[in-house]
Amino acid sequence: MTLDREDVEAIARRVAELLRTDPTADVQFVDAATIARRFGVTRAWVYQHKTDLGAVPLGRGPKPRLRFDMGRVGQVLATERGAPHERRRGRPPSSRRPRTPTGLPVLEYEAM
Repeated sequence: MTLDREDVEAIARRVAELLRTDPTADVQFVDAATIARRFGVTRAWVYQHKTDLGAVPLGRGPKPRLRFDMGRVGQVLATERGAPHERRRGRPPSSRRPRTPTGLPVLEYEAM
């Protein structure tokens, strides 16, 4: 099978049409360092929030490289900045009672 000039032109026009109407055509995938620079956060913060930010793993190994859709990250951060923070960042609160330097539990009391 061979394609003549008209066939190639028809294919090119169709591809151009699909690219104009494809919503994923404008998706720009970037690495964590680019996201960190663009949005003023650290790379560590980006990796800590990779699920929320919609990270796409490249490969199937234990630590695949991650890419992020710049537009989606912007939307997520805009939504997050507009909403009150319900969860505390950092280490979760401990359910253990505080202890003295010798390891004994601190006794709770009410000041009078």
